[in-house]
Amino acid sequence: MATSTFTKWMVGEGPGMAGVVGGAVGDGTYAGTVLEMNPGATTTVEARYGFNGSERPFTALVHVEQTGLHAVITGVVTDGWGKGNLVSGEYDEIKCDHDGATTDGWRGILDNGA
Repeated sequence: MATSTFTKWMVGEGPGMAGVVGGAVGDGTYAGTVLEMNPGATTTVEARYGFNGSERPFTALVHVEQTGLHAVITGVVTDGWGKGNLVSGEYDEIKCDHDGATTDGWRGILDNGA
């Protein structure tokens, strides 16, 4: 499995997201965009995740289902390493220190099937 790690947070009020990545993609930055969000007991999110690692960068279009502080991720790689591969993963909501502030953040893993 080709598992990458990420820690991400919203940029301002969104829809942009920023963060850091590691694991199979190599150390680098995360850049994402929330395309659609439907809050509820289980919040669903459609998003674009950009893993800009030093080794194997890729972009994926993902569907997220978050219940409580835990989420499950599924999707497909749209560009870069493993293009066309299905992705799966998960994250947990955390408090995240970045850019001199503490905000809600999300730390997890994503496997791009490569």
